[in-house]
Amino acid sequence: MVTENKLKKGQRLTEKAAILETGLAGAKAIVGLSSGSMALISDAIHSGSDLLTIFTSWLGLKIAQKKPDKNFPYGYYKAENLGTLLISFFIFLAAGKMMVEGYSHLFTFSAVKLPFLALAVSLVDAIILFFFGRYEVKIGHQINSQSLIAMGSENRTHLFSSGAVFIGTLAAYYHIPYLEGIIIIIISFLILQIGFSSTKQALFSLMDVSPGREIENKVIAIIKRTPGVEDFFDLRLRKTGPFVYGQVKIAVRKSVNVNQSHQIADEIEGKIKKKVTVINSFAIHIEPFQTDFHHLVIPVKQKTNLSVKLAPRFGRAPYFLFVNLQSNKVKGFYFLANPHKKQSAKAGLFASKLIIKQKSGVLITPQIGEIAFHALHNYLVDIYQSQGQNAKQTINYFIKKKLIPLKTPKESNK
Repeated sequence: MVTENKLKKGQRLTEKAAILETGLAGAKAIVGLSSGSMALISDAIHSGSDLLTIFTSWLGLKIAQKKPDKNFPYGYYKAENLGTLLISFFIFLAAGKMMVEGYSHLFTFSAVKLPFLALAVSLVDAIILFFFGRYEVKIGHQINSQSLIAMGSENRTHLFSSGAVFIGTLAAYYHIPYLEGIIIIIISFLILQIGFSSTKQALFSLMDVSPGREIENKVIAIIKRTPGVEDFFDLRLRKTGPFVYGQVKIAVRKSVNVNQSHQIADEIEGKIKKKVTVINSFAIHIEPFQTDFHHLVIPVKQKTNLSVKLAPRFGRAPYFLFVNLQSNKVKGFYFLANPHKKQSAKAGLFASKLIIKQKSGVLITPQIGEIAFHALHNYLVDIYQSQGQNAKQTINYFIKKKLIPLKTPKESNK
């Protein structure tokens, strides 16, 4: 629905542009013929050719709204890119025509009557199309429509082309040589540059170009902040018409079941579509996380060494021992005091938040209450029932895979 609304918004804007351009082209043609200003008549023809550009953009946005079907299962969004290519072609034609017109005006003068009316029309045309072009570019960026951006960019150059008409009309009236032709040729090169830029963007999108580092970094940040994602790889983003499609592989621990994996994928997809609205579809593939590294946490009584005694109650433990285990060998450890051990209520919940901040993936404890268990479980922390009297013995049991995973809370009897 969001996709259709964006495309319809662009389509409605092209319809307004058609009405505006028709009125301006008609006004310039009438005044140009009445005043004898060849520059104004040429600009009227230029505006008439813009109607073909507008129609092309309208048609591209209209086709892009069609639902995916058997022949086009990914939709018709690239019709908008094809429309941009055609618009670029019309821009090249306009630029070429202006070059020829400018060259011819180097050696001729128009017999201008009613110069002030012609000057007024060219000035009004310049102001209207410049600000309407800015609006088209703004909406084009909002809905990521390349054809609207191309149209708007070309319309903004009317400030210069109409300015050329203005100066050319004065030059013709006062018989100032070369000035009208030189200005028109300069403007034709500016329009030509817009045509090359639009062509480049359209061709790159048709070839599934990346949308750029800014969007990619936003997606990466969302994936990294999602609980349960241990790693990700093969992130691919591609532009398709006004939208972006993407896919990624994420790695989760083997202890994460199918339902949890789907929840992780749904969470990532939902956040990406909400925060990066240009992304229309994002596929996520789940892979098992392969690692020989574990970041363990164990509730203990004192801050001493690995032989420290275990604390009987998780939420009331005086300290937490954090252990880095690599290839079943202790590579380092540290202690953190539990500032919530004397909390009157929900000590386990606050202790859980402390562990989550340390990004521990495994908790080994004699017991854990219901609130703390579910808090850690939601962040996909693996919880094991401890064995042995001290931390060192418990770590050895973990290495030998003799600890039992806790599937439900286990309250202390003490």
